[in-house]
Amino acid sequence: METRWFLLDHFQQGGRGQEVGWAIKVPLPSAMTVRPSWFVNPGSHDISVFEINGRHLKLIDRVPSGGTRPISVATHEDYVYVLNAGGTGNIAGFELTQHNKLKPIAGSVQPLSGANTAPAQISFNLSGDTLVVTEKAPQIIDTYAVDEDGVASAPVSQPSNGATPFGFSFTPRGVLVVSEAFGGAPNASAVSSYSLRDGQLTVWSGSVSTTQTAACWIVITKNGKFAYASNTGSNNISSYRVRSAGRLTLQEAVATPTGAGPIDMALNKNSRFLYVLNTVSNSLEVFRVNRGNGHLTPGTGVSGIPNGANGLVAR
Repeated sequence: METRWFLLDHFQQGGRGQEVGWAIKVPLPSAMTVRPSWFVNPGSHDISVFEINGRHLKLIDRVPSGGTRPISVATHEDYVYVLNAGGTGNIAGFELTQHNKLKPIAGSVQPLSGANTAPAQISFNLSGDTLVVTEKAPQIIDTYAVDEDGVASAPVSQPSNGATPFGFSFTPRGVLVVSEAFGGAPNASAVSSYSLRDGQLTVWSGSVSTTQTAACWIVITKNGKFAYASNTGSNNISSYRVRSAGRLTLQEAVATPTGAGPIDMALNKNSRFLYVLNTVSNSLEVFRVNRGNGHLTPGTGVSGIPNGANGLVAR
């Protein structure tokens, strides 16, 4: 099976992407031949919409993000939400039209918990009725109820179990797994898991240490058994075993070393391969995932990635 990957700066987006941010490919159902993807442009405060058709990307739309400095995007069915980190910060919703254009959803713009919160990521839960946002500075996780028309409610702000909540992902059972960078303190990073019900978070596993530095992003295998945290400060990946109830156990503090500055990760759709983008060494690494025990085996990567590449998506 062929896996394809795209880098945020590899294609002309029409916007200014030069600022810290990231992008997520969020395809429509796999039965569709042409799939839309969204990329945020922090420098020009807008979103680029691409159609992915085989190996080809085509820019089809570009719209204001509903705020300033968009850094993350989430989708469920035809609804798209953007996390804007600039100014006082907010989230803003859009509906995808039949022509793959984005139309703002009236009443969808909602604030974060306050100003200057240094938000990191936005994502829908599996059922699409709740949005989650991590805020690094106040150590808060926000949840927003989303109604059947795609309109988000005001935030419910809850304390993170550990310091500097950053990236997160959901298991197939809907358990929320969040990395905690602990302000970049040496060897202090951790990962926590939560149940999410009616917008309320309950800790399952609290701050299970990676024993590494600056855990940023989390990916979870399709079978829900393994989670991986990228440790940007210590240039490696930690692996966790995820139990059926969402309990976490550190499997390998260093599942694999990486190049310098692992800034993003992506699993392909069957979780057979893990891709890691290293922003300091300008490289892309690939690891084969053993779906039985979660071990990672290095494959053949790519060097000479353009400076400023800041997001990674895989199919």
